[in-house]
Amino acid sequence: MEHAVQSLVNMLGRLEDPRQAGKVTYPLVEMSMVVVAGVVADCDGWEDVADFGRDRLEWLRQFLPFEDGVPAHDTFARVFSIINVEDLEACVATWVAETFPLSTDRSCESHVIDNPATAGDATTAKVRPHVSFDGKTMRGSHDRVHDGLPLHVVSAYASTPGVTLGQTAVAEKSNEITAIPQLVEALCLVGCIVTIDAMGCQKEIARCLREAEADYVLAVKGNQPGLHQTIIAFFDAMEDHEASGVDFHYHETLEEKRGRVERRVHWSAPAPPELTGNGNWRDLRSIGMVVSERTENGKTSCETRYYIMSLAPDVEEFARVVRAHWSIENSLHWRLDVVFREDESRMRTGHSARVFTLFRKIALNLLNQERSTKRSVRAKRKRAARNPQYLLEVLTSV
Repeated sequence: MEHAVQSLVNMLGRLEDPRQAGKVTYPLVEMSMVVVAGVVADCDGWEDVADFGRDRLEWLRQFLPFEDGVPAHDTFARVFSIINVEDLEACVATWVAETFPLSTDRSCESHVIDNPATAGDATTAKVRPHVSFDGKTMRGSHDRVHDGLPLHVVSAYASTPGVTLGQTAVAEKSNEITAIPQLVEALCLVGCIVTIDAMGCQKEIARCLREAEADYVLAVKGNQPGLHQTIIAFFDAMEDHEASGVDFHYHETLEEKRGRVERRVHWSAPAPPELTGNGNWRDLRSIGMVVSERTENGKTSCETRYYIMSLAPDVEEFARVVRAHWSIENSLHWRLDVVFREDESRMRTGHSARVFTLFRKIALNLLNQERSTKRSVRAKRKRAARNPQYLLEVLTSV
C-alpha cells in the first residue's frame, strides 16, 4: 500500500468507535475509508457512499479487509451522527499538518515556504505561509421543524498548497468570535500570516494568534468604531499631505480578466501611537489600506478597506496576503457549494452535517494535490468515479 494511503488509514484508525464493542459488524476505520474514497469519487450523501462501497468492494480490499462487506446507507448515517466529531476534527488536523506541511523543511518549525512563481531561481525570496480563517453556513442543515439553526463552521485554509488545515463549529447562540480561538489552539500556525475578516477583528483573537507565534492581518470595519475612525483619519491626513514625516509605503496592481479590469492600490504605515500606546492590540505594528477600483461593462465601482497588522509595514507582503485571503471563498467555500453541492445537503441528524463537510474537505485536499491533469475539481471527481486507477492516484497524490 502506498505510504499516503497508509497514513490516511492510520489517521482514520485512531478514531474512537461510539458503538458497543461486541456489537460492531463494520469497523469504523473501514466505514471511514469508504466515505473518503466515495466523496473523492463524486458521492454527495450516505446513499451514494454505500452504493460506491458495494460497487468498489474488491478495490477497497487492497487497503483494509472488509470481511463483512460494506453496510447500508442508514448504518453510515447512524454511526456518523453519533461519532465524537471533535476527536475526528483533531485527528484530521494532525494528519493534514503531517501530510501537507506549510514549510520548506516539512516541519512546523520553519517560518517560510518557497514562492512557486520563482521556483528554480537562486535568488528566490522566501514567502511566509498564509492562512485564511472564515466561516460558512450550511444552509441545507436548517431544521425548521424543530427550530434548529443551520450549522455554521469556521475553517482555516492555507492558500499554498491549497488545503483546509482544520475546522470547528460555531455553537448555537454564539458566533465566530468564540470559535476562532478554539481553532487557532488546535492548529500549528508557527510563522504563518493569518488573515481574518472584520468579524475576527477582536483583541482576544489578536492575542491568541500572537501566542500561537503567528502574525495577523485583520480587516477593520464599523464593529470596531474607534479603531476604524482612527485609521480612516490617519490615511485621510496622509492623502491630504497633512501627516508630515509619516513613513508610508505604496504598491499598485492592475488585473485584467474576462472583460473586467481591477486596479488595487495598497498603502501601509507604522501604527500611530494612539493605537499602540495602551497595548490593547497585542503586538500591533502597522496599519493598511486597500482601494479597489473595478471596471466591468462600462461601469466603475470603488471600495476602500482597512486593516491592522502585527507585521512590519511591508506593503508588498500586505498586498499579497489580503489578496490571498479570498482564496478561502473562491477555492474552498465556492467549491464546497458548487462542486460538492454542500448547500443542497439536507443532513440534520446529530453530527452528520459537520462530519460530512469535514470529509468533503479531506477529499478536496487530495483532489487539489493531484496535478497530472489540469481539469477542474468537478471533472476530477467524475473521472475518479469512473476510473478506479485514477481514484488511487488521487488518494496517493500527497
